[in-house]
Amino acid sequence: MSARTASILLAGGLVLGLAPSALADTANFELNGKIYTKFLYKNDDSSGCLSLSNPFWPDNIGGNNGACTEFELTILGRASKYVTTGVRLKSRFGALWQGWWENGDVRWDYPNDTLFVENTSGEALGMNHAQYVKLRGAFMRVAAPIPTVRWIHFGASDLGMFNEWTVGKVRYIDRDNANGVFVEGEVGEGALRYHGAAIATPKLFIGPRWTSGLRNADPLADFWAGDWTYALKLEADPHDDLALKLIGSYVHDWEADDNDPDLTGASDADRGTNRSIEREVRYQGANATLDARFAPSRLDWLNVTGLFAYSYNLVNPDYAANSVREDQGFSPLLFLQDENGEAEAAQGMAGTVRVEMFDPFDAGVSFKLEYFNIGTDFNAIFGARREGDVLLTDGIIGSGFVKGGQLPTLNLANEFVDFDEAWYETIIGWHGATAIVELQQGLFAADLEGSFVTYNTNMQGRDTDNEYPDFLYTDGFTDPQAFTADQDYGNIFDRGSDPRSVFKEFQDRQTIIAVLNAESAIPGAEDLKFAVKGKWVHDTDSRKDDNPDDDYVGDLFLGYGMLSWQATNEFATGLGYEWQQWDEAKRSGSQEQGFYDYVTTKHTGRLVASYTFGGLTFNYMLEYFHKDQERDRPGSPDQAWRVWRAKASVETGW
Repeated sequence: MSARTASILLAGGLVLGLAPSALADTANFELNGKIYTKFLYKNDDSSGCLSLSNPFWPDNIGGNNGACTEFELTILGRASKYVTTGVRLKSRFGALWQGWWENGDVRWDYPNDTLFVENTSGEALGMNHAQYVKLRGAFMRVAAPIPTVRWIHFGASDLGMFNEWTVGKVRYIDRDNANGVFVEGEVGEGALRYHGAAIATPKLFIGPRWTSGLRNADPLADFWAGDWTYALKLEADPHDDLALKLIGSYVHDWEADDNDPDLTGASDADRGTNRSIEREVRYQGANATLDARFAPSRLDWLNVTGLFAYSYNLVNPDYAANSVREDQGFSPLLFLQDENGEAEAAQGMAGTVRVEMFDPFDAGVSFKLEYFNIGTDFNAIFGARREGDVLLTDGIIGSGFVKGGQLPTLNLANEFVDFDEAWYETIIGWHGATAIVELQQGLFAADLEGSFVTYNTNMQGRDTDNEYPDFLYTDGFTDPQAFTADQDYGNIFDRGSDPRSVFKEFQDRQTIIAVLNAESAIPGAEDLKFAVKGKWVHDTDSRKDDNPDDDYVGDLFLGYGMLSWQATNEFATGLGYEWQQWDEAKRSGSQEQGFYDYVTTKHTGRLVASYTFGGLTFNYMLEYFHKDQERDRPGSPDQAWRVWRAKASVETGW
């Protein structure tokens, strides 16, 4: 055997000998990839792949015409049988296919740049259109040998272990951006289960002016690295028929003490400087819920749930500007004051009781009843902002094509969405009840809802200039199908606005909601299904008691139908139509100028299709939106919408 041959055999033997170890290491990794491409169209001149972005500060994320692609790679690892890890790498969504050369810089400076009137560079839009890859969802999880502890989790979480009234699950676009330390365990072999967390409070959307500390928002609030939220969940089943759950959360927003000697002058020991800066509280918030579920084993058709909630919010006006007063009433928090003009904590309570009876008579008929009472000053600042629904009712905002939900917060997130996505309304101040009857007979299912709502926020002479945010313009019914961001933030013209304005200077309001849903497969053609919906909302508000000419009366009528066809296992399509008419007396105006009537009529047609083959999924939606609005207000002409829009997506994962 030659030396060369021996070397080759030795090298091959080493490779074969090392191969099992390499395979074992590789087995500790799990890789998952996904590519998603979206096509958006509307008969306007906007460019982008998102129907509605942030309507508050100017951005160039939103736009109705474009094709965009994103890629994500999820890596799961196992360091040992005690430790698991994960991370997600995802490209930034927003770069149009047409933007070949976009690199994330902002080159164009119109109108200051007079040399190049048109921007022909690849540095036009900024990092929100550069396809950089962002680290997301990184976590480590260890099963430590500590009594009562099952897991300790470090890093990313969707915060879905708590509830909508305390710390809510993060909305989709930020799903795994939240980070913290989480401890999960049990005591007494599961008799008491717990989940504790220390969560890094996001510097955006939590606190006064939707921030936990940005200098541009509040001059004395530029420290956020020390802001944390603490949460604890306790669960117990004292009886086979009874389950109890207690959840509490506390938000603490620190700022540097503006009077600390280290911040006010030279580092002189005689002045009291010591290289240690004291801190002051900018904002404190606390929420707690106690809920119970009773499901008697002897009555397997009965389920009773109840929830009691409490909230506390205190803003320090020395470190947080009063956004009710200074931001035209746009604020996620109340700014209450006592009789001496000093800051006062906003404390509120809320409760719901739900009784569900699942076919108690074996006749295919079920019943659901719910009582709800949400206090005027209740507010879940860190609760769910969307993608949650805490009440049985269809609510005011839900329609046929655009779904809706109800959440107990002023901090809703009806932005960064497309025209087909659900919208959410706050239930702060709601007090009433819902009754639903459900029928299931073979291929046919139907439900009928009746709800009555009065409002704890009803009051004469409420201070909406300094204490209670009124969100500027949100009278009348909200139209999520026609939202825009190009006219003004409140969108006072077509009422596609954010429906958070629960506080009015003068209010005496009540609402009746009636909804009928039905769906069925067609006998003899089970691949054909239809769904219909009818809805009536009667909303009244006497506003100022001594002014009979300002009384609002609004009636919303809705009819909806959808026919779906599952043509093959891979291909499905559907065709639907929705009609709405709003007859609103004294919808808009003011006590000084008077109030005026509106009549709105909407027709919406939609075609949908989906096709799945070989791991690839294609979805398509084409919609025509036809709306007329008659306004009798002087200087306010009638309006019309004749909008074609489409959304398509193709995606695959492996």
